[in-house]
Amino acid sequence: MSAVPGAPLLLGFLVMLGTPGVLGAGQETGGDGSWLPGAHEMQDLAQLSWEYLQCWLSPGGCEPGQQPPPGWTWPSVGWESVELLSDWYRRVSGDAHHTHGRIMNNITGLQEDLTRRVHGQHLAHDLIVTSIKSFLNGEEPRNSLVLAFHGWTGTGKNLAARIIAENLYADRQRSACIRIFIPQLHFPHASHLEAYKVQLAKQIREVSSRCMQPLFVFDEADKLPPALLPPIHAHLTQPETAQTRSIFLFLSGTGSNAINEVALSFWRAGRHREEITINDLDRPLKSAIRETQGNNPFLQHLLAEGLVDALVPFLPLERAHVKMCARDCLVARSLPYTETTLEAVTKELLFVPKGEQLFSAQGCKLVAQRINFLEL
Repeated sequence: MSAVPGAPLLLGFLVMLGTPGVLGAGQETGGDGSWLPGAHEMQDLAQLSWEYLQCWLSPGGCEPGQQPPPGWTWPSVGWESVELLSDWYRRVSGDAHHTHGRIMNNITGLQEDLTRRVHGQHLAHDLIVTSIKSFLNGEEPRNSLVLAFHGWTGTGKNLAARIIAENLYADRQRSACIRIFIPQLHFPHASHLEAYKVQLAKQIREVSSRCMQPLFVFDEADKLPPALLPPIHAHLTQPETAQTRSIFLFLSGTGSNAINEVALSFWRAGRHREEITINDLDRPLKSAIRETQGNNPFLQHLLAEGLVDALVPFLPLERAHVKMCARDCLVARSLPYTETTLEAVTKELLFVPKGEQLFSAQGCKLVAQRINFLEL
């Protein structure tokens, strides 16, 4: 991974925050004696390597399968610390244009990238491109575009969200128009939900005020606390102005079993997965979301209120798709490969159901990790 300008400065800043006295005499302290609110949490962030910080803050620079150090967990990090770090990263990692949120809306590139990089997801390709194209070409002011991505882990939900960012914004994931929210990271403590609600509303408002086309991504949306619904609901139900078009992406594993059952039934009937239509999945997926016994009230509410423009199903991946992921990973690392190499990677993964062993249990999520252990 290439070095990022300002990295040593940022890491030094992280350390400074937890060092008494470095900010000078007379500096006001927090109520717990720290020199700055969130100082201890920022020191937690400093435990990460710079490469992982760069990966999280700018996914385009990720090495596949990159993970934080053992024993390190996100929940100890507070909201303000994460936002402060994000702002610093944007300032030191690129030119001044990264702060302006330049919009390019390359629909052709979006379609090509989804087809080339997100394997085995013909339904997701079509729904994403059609929905975004229709939304951006609409002349009348309307509500925000809301897409809900559903499917098993490793099937391409996060990759598809990343590709959307890469093709709608000239500055890609670093664009000031984009905000990504992860429940375990941004909203880890149940006792702080009121504060989180205020901060979330502030973030949505600020990004929307400075960018005509903000993109909000909520990863693992099924884990979002119901208390955070009001600020999101308020924005989704407020008509957009002619100058503002907001896009919300909610990524979730809810309904994945229903999606998998449909895919399996097609295979058992001797039909190709490409024959599966959205009509085959719409009712089972909606039923699965509604019947989660209160475990997913956030998405249930959005669906009940008619605030979701499209439920985007991600099908379980078969061996051929996993091989494509392995090929992409090897090519990205400039490593040679053969069919034998790709087969060796798939043999290291778990496939289900037990009898058919048709679908990769974790999609392509562990492919890069398995490649690390191969002798190429």
